[in-house]
Amino acid sequence: MKKTLSLWSMLASIYITQYVALAFIMSAAFSILRKQGVELDKLSLLNLAATPLVFKILYAPVIDKYRGCFNGKYRSWLILAMTAMTALLIITSTLNLQTHFYWVVLVFTGYVLATGVQDVSVDGLSCKLFNHEQRKFASSVQFSGNLLGNIIGGGLLLIFYPWLQWQGSLLLLAGLTLISLLQIICFREPEDTTATAADSHRMKPGMWREIRTFVRQNRIWMLLLVFFPIGFSNGTAILNALLVDSGWALADIGFAIKVYGSVVGFLSALLATPLMTALGRANALLTITFIQACGLIFLVPVTLGSVDKLTVYMAITAYYLAFPAILVILATIIMDKAALTHNKATVFTLQFSLVSLMGFIYSALSMNLADHWGYSSVAIASVILTYAAALSAHCIFRRQSGASLSPASNTAGSDAERLIQHNP
Repeated sequence: MKKTLSLWSMLASIYITQYVALAFIMSAAFSILRKQGVELDKLSLLNLAATPLVFKILYAPVIDKYRGCFNGKYRSWLILAMTAMTALLIITSTLNLQTHFYWVVLVFTGYVLATGVQDVSVDGLSCKLFNHEQRKFASSVQFSGNLLGNIIGGGLLLIFYPWLQWQGSLLLLAGLTLISLLQIICFREPEDTTATAADSHRMKPGMWREIRTFVRQNRIWMLLLVFFPIGFSNGTAILNALLVDSGWALADIGFAIKVYGSVVGFLSALLATPLMTALGRANALLTITFIQACGLIFLVPVTLGSVDKLTVYMAITAYYLAFPAILVILATIIMDKAALTHNKATVFTLQFSLVSLMGFIYSALSMNLADHWGYSSVAIASVILTYAAALSAHCIFRRQSGASLSPASNTAGSDAERLIQHNP
């Protein structure tokens, strides 16, 4: 029991520290630097620091292929990544924001790269460690931890910044990361015992061959991953820009979305586990997607000019009530599929990177369309398209539900089994 609690606390700690410094860098640091007089054209370079996260799929195969210099494949990469994260945060704390700005951007970029390696490694480790039932809770821990890190890094550190200042804030972040590093150092990664072990007498498939086979066998699922981000990617983009245009103070926007929204999202991520237990993965995904479509309706009055606090907070509540839960359920199904492969980190990253990429595309597209058609048109279109995505998934799941959905099987199986594995 003690060992199990230690494992879950380690996982939660890693996911919190993964986002706490990112939130500080991408949100709080921007405000701090601007207040200190840094020009906007220079501040735009901070966005470049996030570039390595977009290319996780390029270095995920390296993590799967090479074991590293410590015991345990994913543990080795986690130790290397988190050591680099801690060191880079300490280095950043010694830099002067005014005279060493470009060095700060460069070090931040290295930090984000290390964070990406940490993210891929812990995802691979989760696929390896947890069984079908445990993956629901693992995904909830992941996204609730990310949201908690967002609250701490993007909100609380900004509040306490007058006392902590730049060096104190960065050293605090380094200390939090060091705690997670010590936990992973004390952890012992078990050998791989996935369902593919039954085929251990066969030669391990080549990585790219396995990826091509995975995509071919899961092409309908991959297509669904293209369309599911339509709803949840547009909400935040619309809210942020609309509230700025409506004259809301930046501090009020930050609290409403970063703090209040993250608290609602934290609860949503935790509630996704009992929902999957009660309904199964597929039905839970469909239910939450329909709830999200209903929640997006609350954005429409805001886009039409009702920007009073009550209406805005109702829209934020409705949006964040479903958004994190959808990510938890998608990540659980993605983890189910990746756990049945040899290259777990790569297959997980392949699927989730597709969700992230489409989210960025839809978010950018929504802002472009809002500029031409208005916020309300984009909000209404998001509602319709989210309902359409849920109905399409429902039809696909229903058509292929006649086959047995065995989560433990690694055989070719039916199209339905390859599409989604859930606990009926």
